Amino acid sequence: MTEGKRSIAGRGPRDSLARGNPRGMRRAPVAAALAALAALGAPAHAADGDGADYDPRSGAWNGMASFVGLAEGMGFSVTPVGSLEWGDLSAEDILVLIYPLQRVDPGRLGAFVQAGGNVVIADDFGDGKDAMAGLGLLRAEPTTLRARKFYDGRAWAPIATARGDHPLATDVGEIVTNHPAALTRVEGATTVLAFDEGAVVVAGERGSGRFVAVSDPSIFINKMLMFRGNIQFATNLLRYLDRGGRARHVVLLRGDVPMYGEPRPFIDDARAGEVGRSIADLNFWLSERRAWLLTPAAMKVLAVGLATALLLLALIALPVRRGPRIDGAWLRFWRPSRRDEPHAVVAQAEATGGASLVLACVLRDQLQHLLAEIVGKPEPLYTIPEAQLVAELSRLRGPHAGAALARVYRRLRALPSRGQAAAPWSAAHLARRDFDTLYRDVAELCRTLGAALPEPEA
Repeated sequence: MTEGKRSIAGRGPRDSLARGNPRGMRRAPVAAALAALAALGAPAHAADGDGADYDPRSGAWNGMASFVGLAEGMGFSVTPVGSLEWGDLSAEDILVLIYPLQRVDPGRLGAFVQAGGNVVIADDFGDGKDAMAGLGLLRAEPTTLRARKFYDGRAWAPIATARGDHPLATDVGEIVTNHPAALTRVEGATTVLAFDEGAVVVAGERGSGRFVAVSDPSIFINKMLMFRGNIQFATNLLRYLDRGGRARHVVLLRGDVPMYGEPRPFIDDARAGEVGRSIADLNFWLSERRAWLLTPAAMKVLAVGLATALLLLALIALPVRRGPRIDGAWLRFWRPSRRDEPHAVVAQAEATGGASLVLACVLRDQLQHLLAEIVGKPEPLYTIPEAQLVAELSRLRGPHAGAALARVYRRLRALPSRGQAAAPWSAAHLARRDFDTLYRDVAELCRTLGAALPEPEA
């Protein structure tokens, strides 16, 4: 730890708060908290003596076995790490930084949150100050703090009270701190718990991610979790960052742990479409260059703007369709041919020299329909991975069918749509010999499927 807070045990007042009986609290709440921690899995056999500060396996007064037991009792998995590779983190992880003794790079931490990550940075006198500043927070290290209440009248144990109705403050009321620092400037985030001057807990969002900054990591040690408000806050913290059950893995980093690599852009693929993934990539690119940050509200506005722009471009690009000229001869009423009808597509392709490519697209679409009937899923060439589709076809129609599909799968996937292939501006083409080869391979596949060779639609 840094000078001024090298060891929790090394400070007389801190030692007396963490070790001694909390005389200012009634026995019933303390007993209830201890019972809850025991039920959540804190090791009963841990030594009573001092261990390493914030040791996740230690049941000593300055360890974090109670916090780990709380998390595991709530259904989280907890992994303490000896080194951190930023690229290994995903939206399913909650990164908990406890008193880091190596500098936390603000750019990497900000990029991780921006990409959809969940972070707790709890630090008072460690090397997380720059990272907090990158989140819009100024951490001060005052010798005394102005607070309305102090635990048992001790000046180094100020009590922070809840502000507002943030989910982190639910049923907390107040928390007891132990030689804390203070967040004296908060920009773009919400103060959750604070003293008369300075905050101790702040929460915010960047892009599609969330962060919580705590200016006193000792809140999470075993003895401090005996206080009712502290254990309630720790519970709220895990609930707030699990994002509706999506993030259930706690990555715990404490002390002198090296950090490598670069965060990667990611988003919850099960819930996000192409627009969401594109915005996540854009957010990551912007955060890498520290240009500006898209908040969730700004992301929605940008998505609406992009959708509107795409709609306008589509309206401009599409030709205006006109009805037939009415000359009174109603029986001669005719309908213009649609450009996406097969015969119209082929005619256009022949005019532009791309007939082989268009015929291959028609062949692909016919085979797509045949495969959909066999496997029972729409558009299997684009909705089912290659290995899975080959295996399913082998199961239903035999290994020869699977092998025949494997020969043509990637060539069919590489073909454009009919409209793109026939477009006058399209530079794509397919040589006649390549089409003949593809036709023979598709014919062989159809034979193994017991179907007639698909013919281009007339």
